[in-house]
Amino acid sequence: KTKGGGKGKGKRRAAPLKSEFWEKKIADENRKELGDVAYPGVIQRYKFQQGWGFILPDNFAGLPAQVKKALTEAEAQVEASGKEVKEKGLLYFRKPDVNHVEGFKLDRDAPVTFRVYVDEKGAGACDVSMA
Repeated sequence: KTKGGGKGKGKRRAAPLKSEFWEKKIADENRKELGDVAYPGVIQRYKFQQGWGFILPDNFAGLPAQVKKALTEAEAQVEASGKEVKEKGLLYFRKPDVNHVEGFKLDRDAPVTFRVYVDEKGAGACDVSMA
């Protein structure tokens, strides 16, 4: 028998943009957005199939203290578990955190602006827009 031979296995995609799935995730994580400031950065990577990615802020030092603290703590947890943090200071974002407009591609090194939040899992980017 072949490994994982079930019909349709491994072909799952991210939930649709208007899905209740995303609303439930945000509610479960107690997300708290921090102000209305739009920070500049670039897309470091985006996994279309899973609907998530990372943004590298242009100026990590300019982010709110709560965000820097949450990122530093999350990176320390990863290192404590024996894994290597290859690139520090990356902010997580999801498909519904992006302002989807025609022509906006979530490609590597694409310039963006974003707002920040903290939640139970750390810190992330929301309101991601083309720069």
